[in-house]
Amino acid sequence: MNNSKRRSFIVAIIAFILTISVVALRPVHADDDSPEYTISKLNINCQIEKNGAVRLTRTVTYNFDDDADGLTYQQELPKTNSPYHVEKVEIADNNAKLKPIQQNDSGNNNTYTVTQGDKDDTFLIKTYHSVDCDNNVTIRYVFTMNDAITNYADAARLNYKVIGNDTDVTQKNVHIKFNFGQKNLTPFKAWIHCDAFHTQNVSAKDGTLSLAIKKLPANKYVEADILFPKSVTAQNQNVKNSKIINKTITQEKKITRERELSFFLNYCLLPLVIIGYAVLRFLIVRRKAQKAKVLKVDEIPHNFDIPTMPVGMANALLKERGSIFNDKGIDKFNAFTGELLQLHNEGKIEIESLDDDYRITLKDSSIINGKFSKNEDIYSLLFYVIGDGQQFTLNQLKDAVMEAKDVSKALDNWFNEYLETVKRWYTIPVADKISDNNQNYLIMTLLILLGYVNRKDWDLKIVLIALICLATVLLFLFAYRHNTNFNAEGLKKYIRIAGFQKMLHDTSDFKNSQLDDLILWKDILPYAAGFGLAPKVLKRLHQDFSDAEFVSTFGPNNSFYYDDQDGEDFYGQVHSTFSDASNRASNGSSSSGGFGSSGGFGGDSGDGAF
Repeated sequence: MNNSKRRSFIVAIIAFILTISVVALRPVHADDDSPEYTISKLNINCQIEKNGAVRLTRTVTYNFDDDADGLTYQQELPKTNSPYHVEKVEIADNNAKLKPIQQNDSGNNNTYTVTQGDKDDTFLIKTYHSVDCDNNVTIRYVFTMNDAITNYADAARLNYKVIGNDTDVTQKNVHIKFNFGQKNLTPFKAWIHCDAFHTQNVSAKDGTLSLAIKKLPANKYVEADILFPKSVTAQNQNVKNSKIINKTITQEKKITRERELSFFLNYCLLPLVIIGYAVLRFLIVRRKAQKAKVLKVDEIPHNFDIPTMPVGMANALLKERGSIFNDKGIDKFNAFTGELLQLHNEGKIEIESLDDDYRITLKDSSIINGKFSKNEDIYSLLFYVIGDGQQFTLNQLKDAVMEAKDVSKALDNWFNEYLETVKRWYTIPVADKISDNNQNYLIMTLLILLGYVNRKDWDLKIVLIALICLATVLLFLFAYRHNTNFNAEGLKKYIRIAGFQKMLHDTSDFKNSQLDDLILWKDILPYAAGFGLAPKVLKRLHQDFSDAEFVSTFGPNNSFYYDDQDGEDFYGQVHSTFSDASNRASNGSSSSGGFGSSGGFGGDSGDGAF
């Protein structure tokens, strides 16, 4: 994995974790104008009465982060005009003993009122009780609701949202218990509807049903649909002659299916699509592309056969998979230096050493690429625009400031053409396209998952599922580095070129190797230059061969092949010249309108605020 891709992966993970943290730590307010609080404990006891009423004892512990003047509780009734009775309200600060308070309309501290709520079928208990910031208060409501239970021909039924969806904060440590007043209940069936992890204990023998929820998200309800013997509510006046057991079972099965479908759509569909697509992309690459079994440095054998392809093509082939040496990335400036030497060997150009310069003369116009204009083709630009139509010098190139942008673009065109040839000849298009889009695919996946997590009703399941999806995608993208996109011929050529690069990189004792004939190095040095290894190789060659041997083999007019001058030789000069031109192009590629600058100081001045 190269550095840019590694940085993309790291940035993606950090962005995802930070977004999760921001979402998870966002404050929750009961109301924009209300004091901020949390509910740390909620106990609800539902006692089923003989007359079909439900007597509720509801104990709530609030923890306040602000000062408060009191508390409210709104209860929805079974029917619009169902009778109800609030027996008492008890309250205590900071875990003290609960004490009853009075019901009146005075609005004084430690009093409460009972009025109609915001809808006709609700009542509201409003408790006046002053609470200081950072204190907790526990309040207990005891009230009875009639018409809560219906006696049918075959069973009694209680279908009740014991916790409504009108609480705007998370409720923690929730415990709910139903007591039916008799044992050995038959029939006894219960269905709990709750959008939070919960445990329940149903005992027909003891005549109880209990429920525990560690954390109930804001605005989520808990509903209990319970069938039990009519004898429990023998005095109930709310009676229907129809049967209810089979009807309720059918209804609950339908609800279960709908909830399962909703769960699948909310929690499973998107993750399955993301994970499935990640697996599919990986399998396509694995099936279509060659598995790279010899890509590590120590697994690639030395290759002493001189490549038969242009230096630029060899570099493009290495770039397609990545150099086996982390410290020797593919450099188009090195590659072009090597190609100039190769063209000189082939007699298509002539390189001459001058006193403080190098002159390159065109000998074969076939190297001019007809696909590009003079400013877009590197050789046309060098010989016809910068030079006089026949030759140019490195000093002329250095002085061609106005053509810097064109030089950079033309050099990119030159190397990109080799890259396209490698893709066309030696890679599998489908696998190559997939691999090229890995970074965009990761970014799109990240954006989708962030939207998924930031849904209004997000919870821990959403976060965990999103993290699993991201981990899966990263795992499969990480696995791509164990594959190439080469076809069989491309993989074979890659291993040969990489082995040749490795041989040059290791600079073993050439005098005692298969390359002990110095004449061969005239053809090898262009590749050494192309791989950025010319200085290292030349240093080693000068240890094994004398200056006289170099002159005898290469000739006195070709000293640029073997001069070892620490960067001042032909290799270093060409590389630095083209690199400088590219840098000038980058630094001067954009400008703003308005007046020009005379170079005065103060450019970084400006107003600001924090």
